[in-house]
Amino acid sequence: MITGDSRKKIIPPTCSHVKAGFVVSSPQDEDKKIILLNEGELVALDPKANNKVVFKIHPGNLVGVGALLEREPVRYIFQATVDSVITIIDDECMESELKSLPVWLLAIIKAISARTRRINESIRAAKTDNPLASLAAFCKFFKEDEFLQTKALLQEFSWLTKTSIPAASEALKALIRRKLVIFQGDKSCLSIPNPDLLGIFVDYQKAKDMDKSWPPFCLTLQQKRILVLLSTLENGTSKDATDWIAFFKEHNFEISVADWLQIQQFEWFTEKGNHLLSLDLSKINYFETALKYEQNIKGTVK
Repeated sequence: MITGDSRKKIIPPTCSHVKAGFVVSSPQDEDKKIILLNEGELVALDPKANNKVVFKIHPGNLVGVGALLEREPVRYIFQATVDSVITIIDDECMESELKSLPVWLLAIIKAISARTRRINESIRAAKTDNPLASLAAFCKFFKEDEFLQTKALLQEFSWLTKTSIPAASEALKALIRRKLVIFQGDKSCLSIPNPDLLGIFVDYQKAKDMDKSWPPFCLTLQQKRILVLLSTLENGTSKDATDWIAFFKEHNFEISVADWLQIQQFEWFTEKGNHLLSLDLSKINYFETALKYEQNIKGTVK
């Protein structure tokens, strides 16, 4: 007959009262642990972004599950913003609890843990395969010649896209070399001389990533001359296809039906009623700007 408690000894978690400003967990800690917030408030600070507040933890929430169960690195500093009460579950505590669980429950915990790990990995993965195009797309929304803090811009971009600071810095250097972004003063600030050009550059990068030819850089000499001619017309000038071909011939451009169909692929015209094709000057300007800044876009500017 077996007497006494046959279960292995359970090591209980530790309850602690901490003052505002106390760091309950950080990447430098050797011992991994789960922190359950009972009362008060914690904040997650990113040490790679000058301890910027990333998110807040409220009572009933916990942090450090991945660090303890999956041995994932701790990314943030967790600090109390007010006097708080926390429960600490360390390695010994967790192990003693797990040993008392049935096999089927351990299997469920393991499956959930693996799923959480995959989710975390996808969250941490960069949201873009082309940091250069992504940074250009990010910068195009700033106002022309607005002074921007270089460091703050890189940190915000890195946080939004999950791009590392070194990769973001290299992308910024590439935009600087192309003169699409300009440093100001001691390089602590920068400005965007032409936000629209950044948008055009993004389109070029997308085509390049897909290994496709980009229409503005595929124009023949005659098509470039037609582009210049169209830029002198009023926006919305409308003609049917026959009249447009006749118009080009009046200006000494001998184009065939095949040539005309190719021109239509550039989307310089929008279809209207009664088979009319209306000139879209915004698209004409897009092509002209791309050609004007071809060296900047391609990165061959000196």
